[in-house]
Amino acid sequence: MQRAIKFRRRMMAAWILLLLLLVFGFAAGIRSAYQTRTMNRWVSHTQDVLTEAASVRLTRLRMRNDMWFYRATGSGEFRSKYEKERGKLRASITRLRELTADNPSQHGAINRAGEAIEQQVALLDRAMEKAQSAKQSGGPQEATGVISTDDGLTSMMDAFERDERRLFADRSGSVQNSAQWTLQLLLITGVFSCGALLLAGYYIQREILSRGAIEEGLRRASQLIGTQLDQKQSELGHTMEDLHDQIEARNQAEGEMKRLNLELEGRVAQRTKELREMNQELESFNYSVSHDLRAPLRHLDGFSRILEEEFTAELSADAKHYLRRIRLAATQMSGLVDDLLQLARYGRQAVKHEYISLNPLLEETITECLQGEAGREIVWNVGALPKVEVDPGLVRQVFANLIANALKFTRKKKPAVIEIGSRVSGGEATIFVKDNGAGFDPRYSDKLFGVFQRLHRQDEFEGTGIGLAIVARIIHKHGGRIWAESTPEQGATFYFTLAEANHTDRTTREMIGAHA
Repeated sequence: MQRAIKFRRRMMAAWILLLLLLVFGFAAGIRSAYQTRTMNRWVSHTQDVLTEAASVRLTRLRMRNDMWFYRATGSGEFRSKYEKERGKLRASITRLRELTADNPSQHGAINRAGEAIEQQVALLDRAMEKAQSAKQSGGPQEATGVISTDDGLTSMMDAFERDERRLFADRSGSVQNSAQWTLQLLLITGVFSCGALLLAGYYIQREILSRGAIEEGLRRASQLIGTQLDQKQSELGHTMEDLHDQIEARNQAEGEMKRLNLELEGRVAQRTKELREMNQELESFNYSVSHDLRAPLRHLDGFSRILEEEFTAELSADAKHYLRRIRLAATQMSGLVDDLLQLARYGRQAVKHEYISLNPLLEETITECLQGEAGREIVWNVGALPKVEVDPGLVRQVFANLIANALKFTRKKKPAVIEIGSRVSGGEATIFVKDNGAGFDPRYSDKLFGVFQRLHRQDEFEGTGIGLAIVARIIHKHGGRIWAESTPEQGATFYFTLAEANHTDRTTREMIGAHA
């Protein structure tokens, strides 16, 4: 009994000491954190002042540049920019006055700078008005009235920013000192707390050893009277019950798994049957399109050609025009049928993966695409593409369609510039084909890869609207993604991703100029 009382007193003293240390450290840490937060707030305040001061300098310079550009070009765009920058300049001055309200000297400096800036703005406004009057009257722009930059404002702002930087340095030093003091306090508190814990642990460990010796004696006595034997028997009984429950649960799980497997096999068989029937129907449709739809188109084109060739003397100009329209429509319809059949074929074609380098494949495709582009000036910027595991035939079709699109939509550009490159990240290669052609409205980029979707008129650029749908289907069969970015009249860039092979060549750039 006396031993337990003595142990309790020692533990109580150790815990009281630890509690006092923790309370003291906690209170001091809160006080230091509050001071640090206050100083950080002042540092942020000073940073805001410096940022606004830099904005005043930059906005003032932009206003002067916009005024000169407007006087030189007479463009309303520069006048709009000037008025916008004037509003931003006044807003920055107002903001600086608010930020320096707590510092009379800095506040006064900003008021003086604001007055000087208003005077400069008035001079700039008059210069803008003179330029506008000259523009409206059609007379020449005046070259006089240059706004002087030696107006004292620069020195005002330099002195203002110098004072703010000094405040920033002082406040930053205070924050660092407070943080250093807090760190030292925490280290001291931690050391003393660890000492108190070690002391308490020493007494606890010694008491545990003493009680362990006593419990060992009791255990031996319990073994003599059979207590341990009864306990083991009880534990064995519980273990057998748990094992029986586990066996029952496992049997039920196996039965449920077998049932689910049978159900899954049935669903797979039904789905396979449905897919087989759908493929048969698709084959029948393709056969019908390939034969039944082609024959009327051939007849339509043939008979209209006969009319145009043999009866041309008897036909009026309108009739000849209509015959040409009929033949053109028949040709377009035939191309549309071919593209639809090609789209269906690529959708059914299995992917055969091969480890290849894309550059030789790309060079062959470019050579084929240039056969119909004689007389054009084309600049090719081709980068080193990675090695990938793909179906060469399908990827060749992807490059052919994208390059054909680039050639088509850069037809009005001299020279046409087409760039092909790649980047590799996270085991995925992103290939891009970029041109400087007509481009498209980015709001409709999601429609590009749909069947029959076109963003340009037929009389501007020919096509059926299926080529990009074929490209998207091939990329999706390879598990990749495809998207496009563009600005009207500034070209377009098409991106697609492929899984990178294990070994990737180091990317380099080469310039290839071609005058087809």
